[in-house]
Parts: sequence; structure tokens; C-alpha cells
Amino acid sequence: MKKRLWLFFVLIPLLGAGQNNLLPSLLKTTPSANTDLINKKVVDFISLQQTKQARSKSEIKFLHSLFNESHRKFLKHYKPYSQFNEPFESGHYDCLSGTAFFSLMLESLQMNYKIIETNYHIFLLVETREGQVLLETTDRLFGFKTNPLEIDKCLKDYKENLLTASSGNMHYYQFQSRLFREIKSTQLSGLLYFNQAVVAYNKREWEQCVYHLEKARFIYDNARISELTHLLVETISQADLNEKSKQELLIHLSPFVTDLPVLAGR
Repeated sequence: MKKRLWLFFVLIPLLGAGQNNLLPSLLKTTPSANTDLINKKVVDFISLQQTKQARSKSEIKFLHSLFNESHRKFLKHYKPYSQFNEPFESGHYDCLSGTAFFSLMLESLQMNYKIIETNYHIFLLVETREGQVLLETTDRLFGFKTNPLEIDKCLKDYKENLLTASSGNMHYYQFQSRLFREIKSTQLSGLLYFNQAVVAYNKREWEQCVYHLEKARFIYDNARISELTHLLVETISQADLNEKSKQELLIHLSPFVTDLPVLAGR
């Protein structure tokens, strides 16, 4: 009896010029989202934060206030693979959608920050006049770190990319490549599409998986996508599908797979 393979990627997510580019691209990843509602909530929240920012004498204190208020109002319930619209519509979030939320806020408030991607996680480093701050969006109690020694320890742990390979009957996919790098805010949409591809894979919805992978690749092509593409080719090749459907899916993936004999042999 074959064991069913599940993927587990924990990632795994501007009233000025930045917002005009970032917010629409993030909203585009969830076409069914209530865009009018989300736009209003974003504008209202940023306007409130800009007022507080102007009055604050400490960047770190303001940032801490923003972190806490964001969790109270939007980032309420952790749910793996939450998409960008969910914090605004249901209060659900994960490290990727939470990071996308804070990226939008930080760009709006013209704060200097970096987005760091690892194999199974994504987080933020913010540079303030008073020092560096690490934002772990999924840890509302202890995710705001300002102590340099504590930040260094966290960065070391993140670089290890530690994750349990399996738990109970759940089987986890482990990347062959090791990721620890800064990414652009414009690439967050690609990661959101990638997570949608992972969800589709776990549901055995092969067409949707291919569709979302193509979207993700167009925005942010990377080793993560390449590995899932190769795994998807192998899975589809062995899936219980009629040959016509199987070949149509494999044709979509063939430009991105170097192991062409796998395709030809099926």
C-alpha cells in the first residue's frame, strides 16, 4: 500500500508609491477577496498609524505598538497556508501572509526593512535609529525582538532550517537546497501562489497545482519551485489519470524539467 506523500511548507506573508504597487499585486493572488473592504481597512489602519508615527519620539516604541495593534485587529488566529486576504476578512494568518501584511505596513510608513526567506519560514528585519528589530509575525507574545544577542541567536537558528521530517502519519517534504536570503516585497506574491500550489498538491488537485506553480514561477522563480515541479512531474506520471489528461499536464511542466526521459517514458 502506497503511503500518501504530503508536502509541508511553512512559510510556508503605503499610501505612497510603494503601496500602489504592492497592495494590488498581493490582492491579485486571491481574486475572490473583497477588495473594497480590504482597501478600506488598509487605508484606515495606515492613516491611524501615520498619525501615531508622527507623534512618537521612538521608532522602536512605535514599531512595537504597530506590532501589537496589528495582532489585535488583524492577525488573530494562526492557520497554515492562509492567504493575503484572510487577515482582513477572517483574522487568519501564517508567517507568509503575516509577513506580507507587515511589509505593506512598513512600506506605507517608509520604514527600512528586509524580508528574509528560509526553507520553512519567512521573517522581517527592521532597521531603526535605535537599532535592529526582528519581527516574527506568528509569535504575538515574543516575536518582537530588539536584543542584539537574541536576534543573532534567532538568525543562527533560522539558518539551520530545522524542521521535523515526519510526525505520526504525516510525511513532510524536505528541500534539497538550503535557503536563507533576502527577497523583495514584490516577490511575496510569488510565494503566496507557491503556497496555493502546495495546498493543491496536498489535495491532489493536479491542474490547480500546475496553474499556481506557473503563476509563482512568473513572479519569483527559485529552487523551491523547481523542486516542487520535479516532484509534481513524478507524481502526475504515476497518478491514476487518463493518458490524455496526464500528458496535457506534463506538457505544461516540460519546459521547466530537464529530466525529459521521465516525460517521454510515461
